[in-house]
Amino acid sequence: MLEEIALDRIDTTTASNQATFDTEYDYEALQRAHREADNKWANFKADERQTFKDIVKYKESLKLKDLKDPNLVPAKNYNLISKETTERCNQYDPRSHIVIDPLDFDASTIELVESIENVKEIQSTYKIRKLCSGRDKKSGINENEASRIKNCLTQGRELFVAGRDGSLMVKPLNLFYSMTAYSYGIIILNNPLRFRKDMLPGSHGMSYLPQDIVSQFGGDLPQGTFSDLVGSFPAQPITSANLSFSIDCRDSLINYHNTRFTTALGTLLSMIPEMSEYYELTTRRQSRCYPLEIVNASNPRTVTWEFQIGDGNRKPSKTELDKSFPGFPQSESHGKAIVTVPASSASDIRATIYTDIRGKFWFIENPFFPVILPEIATQFLILSTFSNIMRYRPDEWGNVLSNDVSSDISLITRHYFSSLQKKFLILILRSLSRYFPTSA
Repeated sequence: MLEEIALDRIDTTTASNQATFDTEYDYEALQRAHREADNKWANFKADERQTFKDIVKYKESLKLKDLKDPNLVPAKNYNLISKETTERCNQYDPRSHIVIDPLDFDASTIELVESIENVKEIQSTYKIRKLCSGRDKKSGINENEASRIKNCLTQGRELFVAGRDGSLMVKPLNLFYSMTAYSYGIIILNNPLRFRKDMLPGSHGMSYLPQDIVSQFGGDLPQGTFSDLVGSFPAQPITSANLSFSIDCRDSLINYHNTRFTTALGTLLSMIPEMSEYYELTTRRQSRCYPLEIVNASNPRTVTWEFQIGDGNRKPSKTELDKSFPGFPQSESHGKAIVTVPASSASDIRATIYTDIRGKFWFIENPFFPVILPEIATQFLILSTFSNIMRYRPDEWGNVLSNDVSSDISLITRHYFSSLQKKFLILILRSLSRYFPTSA
């Protein structure tokens, strides 16, 4: 029963929905033209204004499209994410690195998430994480909106504690609802297209197919929490105590909305660094996770990094490396793949890189390429699937937990939740606070 938990499956379908982004029309140029027209109108004499009667007629005479034209929304969307992505790729990660003592781990992480449940803190964090978006330019978001987000964060923490301390029989649902509540905060604090809670669509933004126990996302599915969560990272930050850069994910977001993906739970579990050994042990398949070190290369002319991928025995295929590091030189040393990347070009890589609870990097063979899912989104999908299994197949779920079926399925399930409980709040803090915590 529930052998589907370990299945590895990816299907793709080209979407036929209206485009979310338009990369062809220059919305920025249209905005400039409107500003110029406004300035000219302000300086017109009375007789000149009489010629056009009002500014609307004047702009019509210039054949300027209305900025509020619904047909321009995809171009406006792309303009917003482009400006935000450029700013994020040009700045050093402002988050403060914190190393948490394992002996006091649970209490310390709860203290950190409680500390961000504050209106002023949320307003401050908004300006750090969101560089171009928002209506209130002084505070980022107003106190009323920050208060709404505060309540979402508090609910997320309470649900997490209930899930952490509760039985595994009901844990998936509590943790999924906690993830959903926290996702609202992540979206408002990060997504260039969302800056008020009431802008969020009332949908999960993905689908669960119970017959096959698979998840669907992207493409022509209704937009909602999951699609907005993915859209919160048009630039994905890669950071450690010694380096910081962001990967430009604009093409990833465009492809997300052009393709519908269908994936099994085993595929998603194969992408989680903390699951790599147990995944291989229980499925007899290789994990998609490879240890990654990023070190300074010897190059006197420019700052250059070496991406050293693999453990000396296993390394990704050249096909995977070519996709993830297009055009960058590759070599091999001591059983590891070596990719040389100038620091100034780091945003051009297309690699999926996750950071484990200890702050170590992992290169992930990406089954959804060219879509790059942030880890928080991958975990969202996994929790959604487990919570649906729990709700709609309680008899089989109980058999898995009591080890009355495949011991491998029981083991991989239990290990996922034991590892997630430790990393859950770390992921949340990395995604919506001014902190980047790791465990010692």
